[in-house]
Amino acid sequence: MDVTQPTAIVVLNARDMQIRRVVATTSHGAVDATATQRPAHGGTTVDELVLAFAQPLPAGSATIAIDYEAPFAVDLAGLYRLKEDGLFYAYTQFEATDARRAFPCFDEPGFKTPYDVTITSPRAFKVLSNTPEASQADAANGDVVHTFETSPPLPSYLVAFAVGDFDILGGQTAPFPIRVVTTKGRAPLARLALDVATALIAKLGDYFDMRYPYAKLDLVAVPDFAPGAMENPGLVTFRDSLLLVDSERPTTSIKRAQAMVIAHEFAHQWFGDLVTMLWWDDLWLNEGFATWAAARIVDEWRPSFGATVEQVAEIQGVMDTDALMSARAVREPVRSTGEAMEAFDGITYDKGAAVLRMLEKWLGADTFRRGVQRYVHEGAWKSAHADDLFKALEYVSAQRVTELAGGFLDQPGVPEVITSWSCGGANGNRLELRQTEWRPLGEPREGAPRRWTLPVCTASDVEKTKSCFTLGAEPIVRTIDTRCPTWVYPNADQAGYYRFMVDGAHLLALASAGRSLDATDRLGLVSNAWAGVRQGSTAPGVLMDVLAAFDGEPDRHVVEQVIGVLRGIDHALIVDEARPAFQRYVIARLAPRKRTLGWEAPGGAPEDDDRKLLRRSVLGAMGEIARDAATLREAETHAMQWLQDPKSLPGDTAAVAVPMASMQAGAARLTELRAAAASAKTPQNRIIALRAMGMFEEGAVLRQALDLALTEELKVSELHYVFGEAASRRLTRDVFYAWEKENWQKLVLRLPGALGRGLSGVVANMCAQSMRDDAREFFVATMQAIPGAKRPLDEALEQAGLCIALREHAAARTSSWLSAHSR
Repeated sequence: MDVTQPTAIVVLNARDMQIRRVVATTSHGAVDATATQRPAHGGTTVDELVLAFAQPLPAGSATIAIDYEAPFAVDLAGLYRLKEDGLFYAYTQFEATDARRAFPCFDEPGFKTPYDVTITSPRAFKVLSNTPEASQADAANGDVVHTFETSPPLPSYLVAFAVGDFDILGGQTAPFPIRVVTTKGRAPLARLALDVATALIAKLGDYFDMRYPYAKLDLVAVPDFAPGAMENPGLVTFRDSLLLVDSERPTTSIKRAQAMVIAHEFAHQWFGDLVTMLWWDDLWLNEGFATWAAARIVDEWRPSFGATVEQVAEIQGVMDTDALMSARAVREPVRSTGEAMEAFDGITYDKGAAVLRMLEKWLGADTFRRGVQRYVHEGAWKSAHADDLFKALEYVSAQRVTELAGGFLDQPGVPEVITSWSCGGANGNRLELRQTEWRPLGEPREGAPRRWTLPVCTASDVEKTKSCFTLGAEPIVRTIDTRCPTWVYPNADQAGYYRFMVDGAHLLALASAGRSLDATDRLGLVSNAWAGVRQGSTAPGVLMDVLAAFDGEPDRHVVEQVIGVLRGIDHALIVDEARPAFQRYVIARLAPRKRTLGWEAPGGAPEDDDRKLLRRSVLGAMGEIARDAATLREAETHAMQWLQDPKSLPGDTAAVAVPMASMQAGAARLTELRAAAASAKTPQNRIIALRAMGMFEEGAVLRQALDLALTEELKVSELHYVFGEAASRRLTRDVFYAWEKENWQKLVLRLPGALGRGLSGVVANMCAQSMRDDAREFFVATMQAIPGAKRPLDEALEQAGLCIALREHAAARTSSWLSAHSR
């Protein structure tokens, strides 16, 4: 340490450890300290270490040596141990505040320092850390001492190591080595990940105009891993299902997920690792940028993946969260570990990415890139603030970036642009745009709407190019010099982070515009039509007509948006009496597509990825929403084939058929699924079986499947596959909630600490007042002790309230429309 003035007290972070001895060495000699541990101010977890020295440390340099013991963590955080196929492995996961569980440290992101790591292990084990291994030496008891090269400056949350009898698949060796690290015997499944990693790290280096900044790049496949992936420099960790793929038979979705997650974590090597946030209130800058950059780089590498359009679709979803009264700002004070954990959500990732995409569109891609490069080069090996990025963008663009971005980062809420136009008369053809705030039914309307400076772009059928301008608090009226437009699209290229509203007739005109709108705008139109219904400004019948206008839609992303809206209607607006008519409506939308797509390509002919993904979406909707009898029978046939021989059925087909066929299956199917999961040769096949376990609609069988979550048969990080299906579906949700309440104490033991944050997620899918009230009473009492759980619970309760309000407002009108238009 550098001691700036004499002090007898030093406070660090440490948790769940026994301190044996503390001694400081200074220019005046050695000084012992007494160690006590306490909670941080306002916290309940004992995670601060107070060192009281026998005499003040003098100003100058000091070295503090701490002798301590700490256990392996039991909740997949800090330093933890796993057993896989009879062998033990140890891994680290320190973000956000768990490095303090492995070693005493100043556990804050603004403190960056070089680390020297030395690890003693059994001789048969391989040991990995952020940097290459410098040397090995024999220990007295036959173990081996592994010493690693000094790291570049790192914050504590990015320090990482792994120990075990690993297999390693090597790739390039220059200009830096790239490897994939797996548990014993699984390296053959890592070839695809290695190829993807090699391509994407080079693409990112080109974008930043700076080669990958660390000495090596290891991708580590972890068998049980809570976050999914973690960007530790030089030692990037992933849930093994993302890296270990049968390269000859990969499902389309896993290929894309793998590329997107690898690109995300690799973008962090520059944005987050090389240049680090000063504090957790700027977490959005790390995660939002990596989310945006992943789509940007994957699109450059594989344009056919349509990564940016996928991201636009995800932005439509995060707007629903952002419009909640309980929503937080992207950039909000973080005062505790719990608040840091709450920041890892869609607002940080998806809204953060949307703001950056909007800035890129506003400034121009080349200008934005030059600003990013300036920020990275100037901030290398240091910590920075979001305003440093905005200053770099202002320098290269001469635009007021900080002011515009602040409106989206420092307050929650979703802007809405209300668009209208009139033709003829004394004033000619006029287009008027004004901003307000999008608020769904059920939210309080009192108080003035928030305001933003909005970069807005419009397109119409009478203009050759889009028109872009900035919309403030005052409306903008523009004269249309050509003929009267048939349609005006208020968010061209979906570049702006806002919803729009036009009247019903103009919505239908936009829906009829077809390919005059590009795919992102057609996707946005579907999303905004649904948002209008949920706001109360658009009649449900208008939405149903808009969806029907997309029956011939060629783009997968738009069709999937239509299917997503159909699921939303099914959840919120369809009462039991109207369900047969709604199912006929869904069949009318999707049956022609099903006939075209089938279950597999004719004769096994090659297909593009979009067709495979669209088939999964259409078949899933035909079985789960429409309850089409033929689709359900076909799913059962394919499921039986897969259960007998997984290699006999394409993974894409199995991924939709096996879960769907389990909906109406009995206890015998659960036995078959357990056997399939236990014998699965790839993580993807195991996940297919696990998802199917959460689909049983017979309550007793679903409970048997859920009971497996309380045993070691399922890994902790696998529980969400079962829980997610059971919690989200109308016919399984209530059984899952009742099971949770009955088994709560067991669940808390199985998912200790922050692992239990998601257990209240079922509430968001409730759409009845009695259920919501019961859930509020239960979860408010039980979730208090779980770090980072309060905001997700508040949001889930509010989402349930919005569904109830929407049902009260529009369910009867939806039923009336279906009765009149049933076909």
